[in-house]
This record gives sequence, C-alpha cells and structure tokens, in this order.
Amino acid sequence: MLHNIPFELQQLRQWVCAGPNKLPLNPRTGQAADVTDPDTWGTFEEARKTGYKHIGFVLKRNGPYSIIDLDEPLNEVQIERHSKIAKAFESYSEVSQSGKGVHIIVKGSIPQGVRRDKVEVYSDSRYMICTGNVLNQLPITEQQSLLDSLFEEMNKSVKAELVQVNGSLTDEQIYNMAGSAANSGNFLMLWAGNWQGKYESQSEADFALLSMLCFYTQDNEQVRRIFRFSELGKRDKATKNDKYLDRALQKIRGAEMPLVDFSALLKTQPKYNEHRFENKSQNGLQDTTETIAGNSSGGKNGAETGEELSIDSGKAEETIEPPTGFVGELARYIFESAIRPVPEIALATAIALTAGVVGRSYNISGLGLNQYLVILAKTGSGKEGAATGIDALISAVRNQVPMVDQFVGPAAFASGQALVRVLDKQPCFVSVLGEFGLTLKDICDEKASSAHVMLKKALLDLYAKSGHSKILRSSVYSESDKNTKIVQAPNVTILGESTPESFYQGVNSSAISAGLLPRFSIFEYNGPRPARNPNPFQPPSEALVNRFIEFLMVSLATQQNNTFCPVQINADAKIVLDDFDTHVDREMRQANQDVILQLWNRAHLKALKLAALIAVGNNAHQPIIDRECALWSIKVVTRDITKLLAKFVAGEIGSGDLRMESDVRRAIIDYLELSHSERKRYQVPESIANEAIVPFGFLRRRLRGLASFTSDRRGANAALASILNSLCEAGEIVKLHPAQTIAPFGINTPLYILGSNWRNI
Repeated sequence: MLHNIPFELQQLRQWVCAGPNKLPLNPRTGQAADVTDPDTWGTFEEARKTGYKHIGFVLKRNGPYSIIDLDEPLNEVQIERHSKIAKAFESYSEVSQSGKGVHIIVKGSIPQGVRRDKVEVYSDSRYMICTGNVLNQLPITEQQSLLDSLFEEMNKSVKAELVQVNGSLTDEQIYNMAGSAANSGNFLMLWAGNWQGKYESQSEADFALLSMLCFYTQDNEQVRRIFRFSELGKRDKATKNDKYLDRALQKIRGAEMPLVDFSALLKTQPKYNEHRFENKSQNGLQDTTETIAGNSSGGKNGAETGEELSIDSGKAEETIEPPTGFVGELARYIFESAIRPVPEIALATAIALTAGVVGRSYNISGLGLNQYLVILAKTGSGKEGAATGIDALISAVRNQVPMVDQFVGPAAFASGQALVRVLDKQPCFVSVLGEFGLTLKDICDEKASSAHVMLKKALLDLYAKSGHSKILRSSVYSESDKNTKIVQAPNVTILGESTPESFYQGVNSSAISAGLLPRFSIFEYNGPRPARNPNPFQPPSEALVNRFIEFLMVSLATQQNNTFCPVQINADAKIVLDDFDTHVDREMRQANQDVILQLWNRAHLKALKLAALIAVGNNAHQPIIDRECALWSIKVVTRDITKLLAKFVAGEIGSGDLRMESDVRRAIIDYLELSHSERKRYQVPESIANEAIVPFGFLRRRLRGLASFTSDRRGANAALASILNSLCEAGEIVKLHPAQTIAPFGINTPLYILGSNWRNI
C-alpha cells in the first residue's frame, strides 16, 4: 500500500524507518534518527528497503507541509469533532498504523505544534508513520486559512485547576522516554539549557520543556521535580517559585482539556466543487520538480530573460485543474452535472468535445486540433459521465443548430475502412468508445484480424492528417463496398473509456513502438467511488450554451467555405514551448529504451495542439497561445508521459511474466505491511502471524484471480508456481526448506522470506 503515498512526498529526502517501538531510525545506518537533523534521514526507497516494520515522513523545519493527527476517539463528541475536521480539510489522508486514527497531510504551517483532546497538529520536528492505507485519495492541498482557524481554536488559553495525580513511572523512566522519542533532539537541547537561537526567551523554552514532560506524566509534582533537574530548571525563578511553574502547568493542562466544537472550520471551508476546480494556473505551474534549460539554439529563451521554465514531472498524483476559457467552463459543467463527479473524467470530456467540434477549423504547425484521449477509472466510478455530459450539451443546442449531431461520431468502429467511410460525411467529429482497453488489446495483438490491423493503421494515419492541407488518400479493395474515398483534413477525436487493468493489459511495447499509444493522452482516476451527486443532470447555463453555439457556427462556416483559422503563439508562449522542445530533445537523446524514445517523440506536438485548443476556447475569433496555455498543456503532457513510463519500469503494463512478477512483488509487500489481526483474517496460522514470512496460501488467494494469471495459457496455479520459482532463482525471495517450516511452525505448505536480491517496486 505504500505506493499510494503521494509521489511528491516520495521524492523528498525526508524519510526514516522504525521498528515495533516506532522510534525513528536512519534508513542508511540503522542508528537513531533525529527529526531535527536532516543528515539522519534518507530517501523513500532507502526507508522501504530496510525491511523495518514502519517508514515515516519527517516534517522539515520551514517546509511546506503540516500533519493533522486525529488520534483514536474515545467518545461520540470526539468522533463528531474528527469528522468535522476531516470534512473541512479536503486533502490526502490515510488511516494510521493502528487502524483507529487518521493522518491528514496539508500544505501550510502553524507557529508551533499543538495537541488537544485527541487532535494534534505539527509543522516541523515530528515524523509520521505512513501506511498508504488511503482514506481520501486526494492531492495534498493548500489549507493555510483552515490551519490558522484550527490552531486558533486549539490554542485558546484555558487555565486548568491543578489536581495532583500520582504517576506510575519513575523519574528516570520519564527522562529515558523523552530522551529517546522522535523529538529527542529538541528535548535534550532544552535539558542542557541550550535555548538561544530557537526561542525568544528562556520562559518560552521553559514552557516547551514542561510541555514535553507533561506529555509523559499526569503527575504535576513529578513534572516540577524532573524539570528542576534540568539546566533550565536551575535558575531561581524555577527553584524558588512554585507559582511560576504552576502558571505554566495550568496553561499546559488547560490545553489538554476538551474543546466544545470546531465549527469555525466549517465557516471557512470551500465547497467541494469550488475546491477541486479552483483555477490555480494564474501563477504558472505549482510544485514543479524539474527545470528545463534554455533553448540551445541560441535564440531568446527563458534563461536569457531571467526566468526559468519549470515543468511538472507528472509524478505527483494531484488533480489537474481545468484551464481558462470554454474548455474549463465545459469541464466544470460536466463535473457538476454528473451522477458521480470525477474531475479527470470531466476535463478529458471537455477537451474531447471541444476538439470534436473545432479541431478541423483551426490549425497549428500545419495540423488540426484533434485529440486522442483515454479515461481510466474503476467500474462504477463515473465513466458514464463522459457520454452523458456530451449528450446534455448536444441536446441543449440541437433546436438552434440541428447540424450539431454531425460532430458526434459512432460509438464503435468495425474496421479501419468503416472509420474512414464515416469521414466522407462527417469530416470532423468526436467518438466516445467504450471498453477501449479491449479494443486496444485486439488491434495490438500479434494475431490481430485484418479488420483490427486496418483500424490500427487508420488511427495512426488520421492523427497527423488533420491539417487543412493534408489528405487521406483513397483505398481500393477486392470487395468494392470496402473502398474508401479521398478525405481532405480528416479530423477524428477519440475519447476512449476503460478500466485501468483492462487498458494496461492491452498495452505492450509494440503499441508504443508503432506510435499508437504515444498519440493518446491518459486521464486516470484511482480514487474511491465518488459520492452520488444529489442534483445530477442539471441543464447547461445559457451562457455556456451560447458559447458552444458560437463554436458550432464557426466550425460549420469554415467547413462550408473550406477555410481554416491559424492559431498564433505570442512571444512568451514561444519561449516556453521552445524550451519544452529542447527538453524533449534531451530526453530522447538520453533514452536507453525504445519505449522512452517513442513516448517523448510526440510530446511537443501534443502540448502544442492542446495549447492551441485552449487558446481557441479563450477566443474563437483570434486564438493566441499565451504563456498560461503553454504551461498548462506542458503540465498535462509531461504528467501523462512520466506516469506511463513509471508503470513500465514497475512492470505494471502489458501481460506475461514481467507483469505477473510485478503482481507477486506487490502482493508480498502488501502482506508484510498487514497487521497481526489483518493477517488472521486471511487465515494465516498464529505461529507465523507475527513473522516476516509470507505463506503460499496468502499469495494464491490474492493472485489467482488477477487477469495477468487467469489469462496465462498455463493456468493461474501453474503460472503462479512458475513465477515464484523464477523469483527464487533470481534471489529475490527464498523458499524455506520443510525442515524450517514443519518443526518450528507446524506448517507443511510453502513459506517465503525476502532474499538478498529483493527489490521493492
């Protein structure tokens, strides 16, 4: 499950590991880690490969992240409060290691960590054990205003009556616990009296140390006594004045008292739709991870103008916000009117419908603006929102523009010839193709039928024949009814729908080397099933309908007059696009596999066509690509390519032994991350339920139903046995000898442990 952790966190060198006692360890040395010392942290992969039970993300001082820890609630009031907080902070969250708490990760910071009534918030000098057990598969969002509200409510000064409670631990035990905790560096620094540089006064330092001691014991007298052993506690103000310490203790204990409500958070909470579709592109791309060097041609570029072009590596799982103009407006409408709204589906549909209408009427770099897109989502996750969104807008304008239906193509193509014949009457259209993963598998199969071979050929040809001066030439067959005519500027936009499993199984290296898959942009949603929209099927606004009619009239006029409108590029956008072209060239030169080469091959062209489409949506009569259009389009294209490459590296694409090996590795990782109780639910014997030993029974139960195994000619069981044997021979796993399983554990079925060559995926 660790692969679910947001990629933007995985990319940071802020990871530690931990054993059952949860104390942070340096993943490179195995020694104690200090959450205030970056030299004791490592990378995500280093932490994963240690084999320790836990890995954790460290909050770096002055870093962009904060963690809200909702500890296990003890009563209904706390449950309701936790629910309000989780609802208000719409950001990535996961279930804690215990399975009873929740961690919410947001962007923003607070002045100091706060803890109150089963709620904790920290911005630095802490670490969080990460599970990847996703509660909300959302991007990590900016939530500074809500953090401020939460901090204010939690930090309200309340003085508690000090009631003496006798502690159960000795002073030495309290000191040892604090001195070996995750924030031990800060504790030991304060214990030694070294507060200068971090605290404005010694009184603030006193309060911080007292707070730490209060965390480990409710015995106030014990806190006073231990504090006076420290260097901070030796000044007269502390040794001779109980009132000084009592005032601090009253405030600290008061902060532990229950709060009545967190209603202030809900007053500032943005609506779900507004948050997911808030346009953040005003300042260019955010959270970028790679900078492109200036254009090597020597012309004016970003480097020479004092700015750098940053592009998203595509690795983060954040939702891409819709662009400005008509495409963005259309995406919002499709989202808001869907039964189960999904931003990725709405955005892809908006792009496809716009391209299906105007793709032939505008040209950029000698090509039309047709698009090949694929929507990937699990069954029941709202893929039907694509077709229903298109149908709703078409129906809304049909009375005023009866010819609108010519821009919607067939829902399936029997062959390449059938597709070309449609173009004779409909030279520009969008087709929504269901179960596209199966279609892709059929047309890329080595034993594909002649009809599927021709369909693949047609899709390859049509992508680059959409320009006004381009011609798709006729074909003649022995059966005259299959003959096709010459088509000028054929403009086909494809919007395929599929489940991720079906689609990626249909992908293989030939689909990429032939250039088919690189022509497609993939919009994938992997989150939970979206909540049902209480008000679906809302009609489009009059303003949106009028905008759509405007585009229809332009397209019909250019089609009738056999003309087109060129899309211009302003100077700033040209710098951005030229720099991206240089970046693409560099990626292709450095490519050591044909897959990498082919996926980057059309990246610049895809970004150019997409940017032109957005520009048309901004101004149908004088479309100009500006810097914002260029940056947004580069982000979409780059994210798509890098995610697809990552899946190839992980063996998650295609079928055969490579895919099955990847599935086995993932099942092993998932098993090792299960708790004792979770393993028992899989009927794992008690004798190994706490051991880092993977039983064959679990693997068989987990894997035999996967398509990668069920589709294997050998049969699922034989295929699994073969893959396990292959991994054993490679030293990635070790099959225990019966002497190591029967006597110690009383088990006579195969058991496996990680081998010396084990590699995490």
